[in-house]
Amino acid sequence: MSVVENLLRLHRRECEDRRRFAAELASLAERLRSDAGRVRAEMKTDGGEPLAERCEKLERSVAELDGQVAAARAALAAAEEQLKLYERAVADRAGGTALSDRRLARRSRQSIPPASRLGPSGYDC
Repeated sequence: MSVVENLLRLHRRECEDRRRFAAELASLAERLRSDAGRVRAEMKTDGGEPLAERCEKLERSVAELDGQVAAARAALAAAEEQLKLYERAVADRAGGTALSDRRLARRSRQSIPPASRLGPSGYDC
């Protein structure tokens, strides 16, 4: 495996890790939202200061996690864009090999003496 292929694999893995991290943060935020909802429901039935404090703390945590999710998604978008650039570079590099093959073929044609390249009518083919 070449260095370029290893770099491409590395960037793909980085994107997968960032995608997984963003999903885990979103899942945690959703779980905390449901916990806050349950605590609010308990507050309505039981009332009490400790539940209010707990609910506020959960809501602050959810807000903080929402910011982290947004940052993780932005980092994921940047990593995916970087991956696209690497994939395009690898594709261009693979295409560059074909281009160099064409250049070699053209050079070999150019090394043939001009008289042997003339067609039956005396013009270049």
